Amino acid sequence: SVQADSLQKHVATAVAHRPQLGHNRGCDVRVLRAASCISMQASPCSTRPAYLFQCNAWIASNYHGTQTQHFSRRRRRASGYFLLRASCAALAAIFGGARVPSPKAHRRKAIRRCLRVEGSGTDYYGLLGLPRFTSDGQAIEEAYTNAVSLAQSTEAPEQFFELLKEARCILATSDSRESYDSELRGDQAALLAAAAPAPPFPRGQLTTEASALPGQQRVYMRTFGCQHNQSDGEYMLGQLQDYGYKLVDTLDDCDICVVNSCTVKTPSESRGLHLVNEASSLQKKVVLTGCVPSGDKSLARKFPHVSMLHVTQLDRIVDVVEETGKGHTVTLLDKKADGLPSLALPKVRQDALTEIITINAGCLNGCTYCKTRLARGTVVSYPIDTIIDRALQAVGEGICHIELASEDMGAYGADIGSNIGELLLRLSDALPPGVMVRTGMTNPPHVMRHLDQVIEALQRPNVYSFMHIPVQSGSDAVLKAMRREYTVGDFLHLVDRLRSAIPDIYLLTDIICGFPGETDADWGETMDLVRTCNFHGIYSSRFFAREGTPAAKMKQLPHKVTKQRYQELHAFASSSNRNQRLLGCTEQVWFAGTDAGKCQTLGRTKTFAKVVVARDDSLLGRSAMVEITSASVQHVE
Repeated sequence: SVQADSLQKHVATAVAHRPQLGHNRGCDVRVLRAASCISMQASPCSTRPAYLFQCNAWIASNYHGTQTQHFSRRRRRASGYFLLRASCAALAAIFGGARVPSPKAHRRKAIRRCLRVEGSGTDYYGLLGLPRFTSDGQAIEEAYTNAVSLAQSTEAPEQFFELLKEARCILATSDSRESYDSELRGDQAALLAAAAPAPPFPRGQLTTEASALPGQQRVYMRTFGCQHNQSDGEYMLGQLQDYGYKLVDTLDDCDICVVNSCTVKTPSESRGLHLVNEASSLQKKVVLTGCVPSGDKSLARKFPHVSMLHVTQLDRIVDVVEETGKGHTVTLLDKKADGLPSLALPKVRQDALTEIITINAGCLNGCTYCKTRLARGTVVSYPIDTIIDRALQAVGEGICHIELASEDMGAYGADIGSNIGELLLRLSDALPPGVMVRTGMTNPPHVMRHLDQVIEALQRPNVYSFMHIPVQSGSDAVLKAMRREYTVGDFLHLVDRLRSAIPDIYLLTDIICGFPGETDADWGETMDLVRTCNFHGIYSSRFFAREGTPAAKMKQLPHKVTKQRYQELHAFASSSNRNQRLLGCTEQVWFAGTDAGKCQTLGRTKTFAKVVVARDDSLLGRSAMVEITSASVQHVE
């Protein structure tokens, strides 16, 4: 929570070996990385404050990834202050050349602890004081030589020299560096959002571009996350375009950057916040919307130069962008009174033949790992007639493919006395021939109550035989810890009911790898489940603790364990080819997309198998009979 204008004071304090940060449990990676960023920007490499090298080495040694937020209060009290004092007294001197007073015994121990690194958690670039993903071999050698020389002059511990050698070994050759970079990118997301640059202009102050006419500036929008977020992004683009803003495809070309963020996982949230930082560093004006600011209003203090908009307020996007363009900072993070924006707003579709219709927002679950409910709230549903009107309007505009978006489709209508079965049947009846409907994601408990009607709808010719049902784990113990409100037996019963009625139904699921407390036996049960069900697709992800959720307070599994489990599941999913059964068959395919890079036209069968043919734009918006001549895990041809 330390603002950028006061971080210089912390840098100076650290260099003077009088660190006060350690008294505060909030002294973690975010503060250190931000101070490091300011240090790098403040002066050339040869005269950077010692704090830069100190904090990189300290993070590499102790707080790699997101482990800081899981430290217990007692551990922070016991180690935080002395670790920081020791590292400031010893490591800061390496770049600063200051004389280090002889540490007392407990400080020597703290230094040793500070330099202890657990294999895969080492930030080798940080140890050498290099930016991540540096590929210049000469720069790496110079950094290594300089670090060793200064470490020798300050009598750094022997372990530190071993770490420097290890860093040089990994980074010196292209093969080992590329392998390390590949692994590092998977872990970097949580740190990308940490270093917030100084605001390009003070809150409320007009910049030199303040005279630009409203509606005449160029806007770049990037959307992260689920289909619901994609639909929100299309609505916001439609309103901006109607008002006169020019929509551009790159950050460099824009005057205002709109980041439509997602908070479902740490990497997706961090990518969104990283884009905010990147746009700010390029002196672009920034609007942050989506689930991230909606679920964490404290971001308005952390990013005082960024305008913010709640997910339910997307019909105010023009107002916010207009004021932001004038140099003002706007914060609209209160939930809209009726909870939902209109479905009749203008849209700019990312796919000209596909309409994404949000049927409800929020969910009824209380999963211990998820922040979505903090952002979207409890279930609020659109009336069936409103959804059908939107679908018919889109059909009139030429679309042939409708996707229903929701945090939990099975909970639809719980607030208005309706249900998902009724919606699907009425929507199917209302659509003209040739228009296909794809259902959205649903959690097991709620859809079970309306399964007969859902199956009836899925058997209709204009509804894809497709269901996305996240199971998350194959262990009852883990499901209970997740607070998922069903058992593995309940899920298998649901799968059996669907496959008994529709043998070729396309089933997609989600699995979390390495949930806190998940034992080897629990993971074995999960792998047994995916082998038994043989899903058409699996969205697998390593567990990331989300701040403010109960799971963040649970004992976390080691990083290497979650990584190994993720790799095992990914390898299995990549080797399971359920499309093989279609080889030699002739299937009706509905075409609605183009892959320009591969010069292919894309379509789907009734059972949602992806079909690619040589590009033929005359097929778009139509269906045709296609003979399947080859099959792979991802698609058929």
